[in-house]
Amino acid sequence: MTQVSFSFHSSVHLPVAARGLAGALAVEQSWSVGQLARAIERHCAQKGIGVRVVALLSAERGHAVPPHEPASVYFGAVGSNVVVLADVRSHVWPSTLPVKGQRTVPVTVFTGFLGSGKTTVLNHLLREQRERKVAVIENEFGEVPIDNELLQNSAMDLAEQVVVMENGCMCCTLRGDLLGAFDAIRRQMQSGTPLDAVLVETTGMADPLPIVRTIRNTPDIAKHFHMDGTITLVDCKTVLSRLGECKTEDQERHRQISFADKILLSKIDLVDNTQVAEVWKRLRSYNDAAPIVAAVKGVIPPAELTNLGAFDMDRIAAEQEQGHGHEHDDGHGNGHDCEDHDCDAHGETGHDGGRQGHGHAHSQDTRHESDIGSFSIVKRGVEIDPLAFARWVRVIATLPEQQGILYRSKGIIAAAGRSKKLIFHAVADVTETQDGPDWGEEEQRICKMVFIGKKLDREAIEKRFNTLFQLSWHRLRPLFALPSPSSARRLNLTMLVHGGLLHATLFSCWTKDVLRVSQASALLRDAIFAPSAFAAFRREASAMPEGKPRGLHTVKGDIWLHGLMPTRSIEKYVTAWRNGGLVMSTSSSMEYLFGEPLMFFSEADLEAAGVMWQEVCELKNADTLNHVIEFKWRPETMKSFFDVQGSATNSSLVKITVESADGDSDLDDDLKFRINLNPEENPDTPSLSLHRMSIQLVGGKTSNFVYAIFFHTVDPTYQVHISVPDHRVPIFPTKEVFHQWHPLMSGLQRWPRLRFLLRLKQSDSGPLDAMCGCCG
Repeated sequence: MTQVSFSFHSSVHLPVAARGLAGALAVEQSWSVGQLARAIERHCAQKGIGVRVVALLSAERGHAVPPHEPASVYFGAVGSNVVVLADVRSHVWPSTLPVKGQRTVPVTVFTGFLGSGKTTVLNHLLREQRERKVAVIENEFGEVPIDNELLQNSAMDLAEQVVVMENGCMCCTLRGDLLGAFDAIRRQMQSGTPLDAVLVETTGMADPLPIVRTIRNTPDIAKHFHMDGTITLVDCKTVLSRLGECKTEDQERHRQISFADKILLSKIDLVDNTQVAEVWKRLRSYNDAAPIVAAVKGVIPPAELTNLGAFDMDRIAAEQEQGHGHEHDDGHGNGHDCEDHDCDAHGETGHDGGRQGHGHAHSQDTRHESDIGSFSIVKRGVEIDPLAFARWVRVIATLPEQQGILYRSKGIIAAAGRSKKLIFHAVADVTETQDGPDWGEEEQRICKMVFIGKKLDREAIEKRFNTLFQLSWHRLRPLFALPSPSSARRLNLTMLVHGGLLHATLFSCWTKDVLRVSQASALLRDAIFAPSAFAAFRREASAMPEGKPRGLHTVKGDIWLHGLMPTRSIEKYVTAWRNGGLVMSTSSSMEYLFGEPLMFFSEADLEAAGVMWQEVCELKNADTLNHVIEFKWRPETMKSFFDVQGSATNSSLVKITVESADGDSDLDDDLKFRINLNPEENPDTPSLSLHRMSIQLVGGKTSNFVYAIFFHTVDPTYQVHISVPDHRVPIFPTKEVFHQWHPLMSGLQRWPRLRFLLRLKQSDSGPLDAMCGCCG
């Protein structure tokens, strides 16, 4: 055992509590450099300081030392000094939580600059680990798959399955061969070959975001696979020059680093200590949260490439509970409530008014750092209406270019009417919300959000977010204890509330009748509006038979929604519907003479509708008519469509009546529409079954006026926007083409109908306002 001393590199920012932390450490003769790094982390954790070692530097040799080599080779002499390059904060880093067991296979996207050594790392991974069965999807940009040849000649035969995507970058579009690659792996799994992980190796120039979208937003992939995270490999020797070559509009290299959930720093042995530190500072200016792991010659412990849990909502909730490190608590006068209260230069304002991610001083060469940063919003003692928050999520996912580029955002929200914390996570426009743990009885409700991006307009984002807050809900009367059985001679209201009988009885009532009951007494008001009430109604809804709607909105205006939405949010839904001037134009039947109601089968269905109604309110125009319509198919028709390769299908006709503004019924126009899905040839990727959507417009030539029409789908899993400038065109071919795995196709198999918001306006009364940038 050898005694060594350690100290932190001069570029490491040390909070006050960590100053003087350097000291001596006993090193076992058998330790590797990596084990020595872990020992330093444990030593600091015992003193309450969080240290995550990036690399250990040798002052005598002047360069970083390979983590996999024996520590005694570099620090074997008594009194050797270890220089530590690390991320340091004033409290211990949370332990890595294991990702909860999932039936789906985790997918890791492995990206990095050309020549950074991805193939070398992949070779080492496949050779060194035997416990896990890994499938590899490899993308090669070019006519000859050179990387695949390198892998096949070395370690690729150790992978369970290899799918090579040649001559194209998988980042460019939602590529069919990427979907086909996952489908091929799925088929092999179903044939009896289980898998533990899938590794997607991208070409050097790939933007990882479209790949994440594909995995997260394609239902047939999400049934079998889930995102574990993104790893970016950075070449320590060339990364500074590569980033220096980037033009302002060249975002791929920035995105690879900014979106990374873990960064591998390769070739640290080929540069001196100063350059390693400079690379670390530059990476931290792009991404201040992802762990950075050093490597030499591709040697990485296999465990570093798994269990990232970047999309695990429980882990995100735990991280947010412990604080992100940048809290600007606007509940207390816009104060800078930094996690490290004693920090010197934390979150300094960049040129654009944003916040630099890590608080280090950077040289003038790092000209991009001032553009990339993060900021937080923290509000205590307030709540956010979940429907208003869902609308805000749609806004933040489509942030206008002038407000910056949002890379990531995440947070914990106190949702009005909900007993559980609402966990939010977004990677660019791929967003997710999920219930977290319950709020404690005495726990103060808090809303906390972190935003990470480039040139973010903090003022604009914060202004919109601040409009969501409302005061936390409080009971009118204290909660009475449940009487003991011996003292309860007869059933009383308190027992009905505690026993759940009240909510079970009210669940089947129209929501307006439930609200009337709430006005009878303070106890009933509390019982119906308390967060626990929604939990009770939700349990009743979940117990309904499969395939039955759990929410209704009728043509006459009656609603039954309290099983899918807190009673406090229903008011916002109804107000948005009324203020938007929406008209339900659904087909009639023997059961529904005046038109079928809107049926909601999940909370996401209802939320998507509520968000759409809010959008309509924001664009309300007296000259614009807003109809909610549904295109339907017979179940047997849809079954035949999916069973027969290359078949086409047409929906039933939908009719709306546009009444004359003068009240003259002779000038009323009856317009009819039908959706057509026709097969589309696809010579580039023949494995894909493609269908183009077109809209058939009936009666356009006999109408009294010419109308411009927008069609917008109302669905939680996808958005389709179609602009028809002149309704007199009999068949309007759209740009919308759907493959067999698209959410629209998956939805039609479950429920053969498509719900649209139809907005129309007479062409001579001016242009029709677009609801989003892609509709104009």
